Amino acid sequence: MKNTRLAVVFLLLAALAPASAQNSPEEAKSADLYEAVVRYQIKTWDLAANSYCVSIDGKDAAKDFLARFDPLPVKPASACRKRTSQKVIMGVVDKKSRKPAVIFDLESVRWLSSDEAVVVGGYFCGSLCMASGKYHLIRKDSRWSVTSFLIQIQS
Repeated sequence: MKNTRLAVVFLLLAALAPASAQNSPEEAKSADLYEAVVRYQIKTWDLAANSYCVSIDGKDAAKDFLARFDPLPVKPASACRKRTSQKVIMGVVDKKSRKPAVIFDLESVRWLSSDEAVVVGGYFCGSLCMASGKYHLIRKDSRWSVTSFLIQIQS
């Protein structure tokens, strides 16, 4: 009986392993693209921000992804909140420090080739401070970089 249970557990683990192995390389590639976009967003950010909060596909960025940016103040999106005044969103603040912040949102990846991709994303820092568009990336010398940001919506 004990051997039968052990065999069933082993078979289940073996059946699950190939599925997770197939998803893992694609997720790792997407994470590399997302990292390049966030680094580009931070580098080109002109407004005051003490924290950069990141959302991927509408959810908090994973801890292991955020660790890529240490020691920069990059946090999950839930670490920021939208501050409202008279029913109008006035800005984004870090929940802990209450200082100005920005939310970077990353969405879909469209592969153009093995060395070229487009990431849909943008930023939000207030009612009149947001943009959404497409980040064009290329890989050169095994490193991804953003070559342009085509804004499609902005306020």
